[in-house]
Amino acid sequence: MKTKLKLVIFLFIGLAFSANAQKTTITKAALPTNAQTFLKTHFPKQEPSYIIKDKEVFSTDYKVQFKNNIEVEFGEKGNWEEVDGSDTSTSIPETIIPKTVASYIKTNFANTTVTKISKDTKGYEVNLNTGLELKFNTKGSFIRIDN
Repeated sequence: MKTKLKLVIFLFIGLAFSANAQKTTITKAALPTNAQTFLKTHFPKQEPSYIIKDKEVFSTDYKVQFKNNIEVEFGEKGNWEEVDGSDTSTSIPETIIPKTVASYIKTNFANTTVTKISKDTKGYEVNLNTGLELKFNTKGSFIRIDN
C-alpha cells in the first residue's frame, strides 16, 4: 500500500513539473547575448522565421528556425548545442564546424557537406549529406562512425 502511495505522489509531482513547461515565441533581441552573437557571426544575412523559448522547471532552451530549414538550438546561457539542416540537402555554415573536425572530414570524406552538428560534454556528433554520422571528442579528434 505504501509503495502505491509513493508511486502516486511521484507521478503527481512529475505531472506538476511538466505542466510548468512553457513555450513562447520571442524576438532575436530577447535571446541571451551569446546566442545573438552566434547568429550575427554565422547567419549574418538571415532573419529567423521564428524563435521559441522553452522554459522548463530546471532549464531554459531556445530554438531558432530559419526559412532555409536550418534550426539552431541554444542552452540557457545562449551557447549553441545543435545546428540542424533538417535533411541531407541543407548544409550548415562551415564556420560553425571546429577546424580539426572540418579538416578530418575534408581529408577522409571529400565532396561531402555537414548537414547537422551537435555538441555536448562528450564531444561532437556530425551528420554528413551521405547519411553518415561521425563522432568526435571535445578536442575534435575522430572517434567512430555511427549509422
